[in-house]
Amino acid sequence: MTQPQRDDVSEQAQEDILHSERVRLRHPNMKDANHVFHWERDDEVWRYDIHRPYSRTMAEFLPTFERNYVRGNGHQFWYIIEDEQRIPIGTITYFNIDRRLGQVEVGLGLGDKSRWGQGYGPEAIRALVQYLFTLPHIRRAYAETALANHPSRRAFEKVGFVEIGEIYDPRSSGEPWVLLEIWKPQHIQVPDYQNRL
Repeated sequence: MTQPQRDDVSEQAQEDILHSERVRLRHPNMKDANHVFHWERDDEVWRYDIHRPYSRTMAEFLPTFERNYVRGNGHQFWYIIEDEQRIPIGTITYFNIDRRLGQVEVGLGLGDKSRWGQGYGPEAIRALVQYLFTLPHIRRAYAETALANHPSRRAFEKVGFVEIGEIYDPRSSGEPWVLLEIWKPQHIQVPDYQNRL
């Protein structure tokens, strides 16, 4: 069972800005709403997940965006992925934190289709996972993606995630999904984010 998050994680998450060679992960603000709204409405971006978040109008979307992305709900933490020119190109999130099992789920959404296939997804995943592995209670990160979503599977594999097997995702249309995982001591060197922020 997933444990509710405590203030130490949420307070730390509000302060962190993460980066790699080409990407910067920063916390969302209301100026990002237009990008995220359009990414959520793009059928090609969401073709593997029929139960995508979806709002019909910007007016309907803004309160949800502010509550979940900007202020945070205490259970899921979002970052905007920016490229070298600090242009928003997608989102990345971590959620389902389980302190007892020492694990967390990671999700990626590269909304700017012109950036697909250029390595931005793996860089964003790597930056987030490196940060997550600095948290003392996290030993494992995992991701779930549609079996047919080969680009997503490759992005996680490039970072060191290993496919564990097929799973059933109740959100899907019955198509198989894949569980991928990475463990802290075996695959990733942990940078000292505390001294870099």
